[in-house]
Amino acid sequence: MTMIRYLIYLPMQLICMVLCYLTNWLVVIFASEEGELPGLLRMWQTWDDTLDNQTDVSRMPTCLRYDWDAHYVQEHRMECGQIRYTERLIKPFSLGDRIRRYCCRVHWLYRNCAYGFAFYLFGATVWPQQYPIQTKSGDGWYFCRSGLVWAYKNEARIAGKWHWKIYLGWKLQRSMLTDYQAMLATRLWIGRK
Repeated sequence: MTMIRYLIYLPMQLICMVLCYLTNWLVVIFASEEGELPGLLRMWQTWDDTLDNQTDVSRMPTCLRYDWDAHYVQEHRMECGQIRYTERLIKPFSLGDRIRRYCCRVHWLYRNCAYGFAFYLFGATVWPQQYPIQTKSGDGWYFCRSGLVWAYKNEARIAGKWHWKIYLGWKLQRSMLTDYQAMLATRLWIGRK
């Protein structure tokens, strides 16, 4: 049953990802000063953070970085059983910083494409107290299950510096004991370490 649900959700999520890849650059224009997208556009945004992710700004090339700490204070609240970070604007942006912020926001959405769809539309509720998470693991991989929700993550070495980058199923939080929403996971890739 859960595999059938996943096989139905997977192509729909991939379609949403293509839609988002084509429009991420545009939807950012509609974000608030605090990095929140309105209404249906919220589906383009990550469920756990705003578009103004502090860590992502530091990953950008120097010419696209801005002083995040000078403009925002980070706050958080519980949403769907997990922590969601928010930003409160404390200093307005100059035109140059607005352009840099736009580039950072677009990068964040391409890096985390269609996460709102994966969480709100195709996500699943996990009840770890009712269905304790059972895990099987090996060298660089694990499979876990909680009721009808499952996750397979593999970062094992293939050869040399090449490793798998696989995450399928739903993103289960193996240490959480309270009910929460888990987003659909769709990563199937290889990478170098």
